[in-house]
Parts: sequence; C-alpha cells; structure tokens
Amino acid sequence: MPRRSGYLLPALCAAFVPLAAQAAPGLSVSLKNYYTDYEIVVECSGNAQLTAQDAEAAKSAIAKIEAHYLNRDPSINKEHLLKEAVSNKNAAFKMVKSQNQVEAGRFCKASLNDLVGKLRELDPASATGKNGS
Repeated sequence: MPRRSGYLLPALCAAFVPLAAQAAPGLSVSLKNYYTDYEIVVECSGNAQLTAQDAEAAKSAIAKIEAHYLNRDPSINKEHLLKEAVSNKNAAFKMVKSQNQVEAGRFCKASLNDLVGKLRELDPASATGKNGS
C-alpha cells in the first residue's frame, strides 16, 4: 500500500501542471476563436448569407475584442492567430459545405452572434442596438 501512495502524488501533480500551463495561452485561444468568427462573418457577408451591416457590426466587435485581449496580454502574437483563424475558417466551411444553405446561414449567424455577444459582455453600452441582425 505505501508504494501506491508514492505514485499518487506525482500523478496528481502531473494533472495540475497542464492546467497551469493553459492559463496563459487561454487568452490567445479565445482571441483566435473570435478572429475565426470574424473571418466567417466576412466570408458570409460576401456570399450574401449575412448583410453588409452584419459585417460592420462584426468589424466593430472584433476591434474592441482584440483591444481587450491584447491589453490583457501584450505578448499575444496577433499575426500568428490571424493565420490560424483563416485556416480554421476554411476548415469550418469545408465541413459546412456538406450541409444545406439553411445550415450554412445558421453557422454564419452563430459566428456573428458570438462576436456581438462578446462585445456586449465587454462593453454593454457600445453594443446597444446591435443584435446581430
């Protein structure tokens, strides 16, 4: 029995190390996800699944979201995240293309709603009247 307890402590410590390591990159991952949502909205507005007004709302939202995250962690590599976001967008559209247009429209609207929702969370006053169409 004493031998097993000797293995339990290192195992528990090993479980907590990844959690601590993920705390800092969490901001980057979140920002990358918002960049991906923005790229999706831009493409959807170009494909007439969302309006130009939707694209403007997304542009305003991503600017404030980006400022928030970069202010919290200036070491975030924005250019790298933007490249990953484009790649993620392309992969997401590849999956959505197998669905019908209604599903693609919902997908586009969900990305817009994610951005506008985050903007409301960060700055409720600036999001007044912007309900994601």
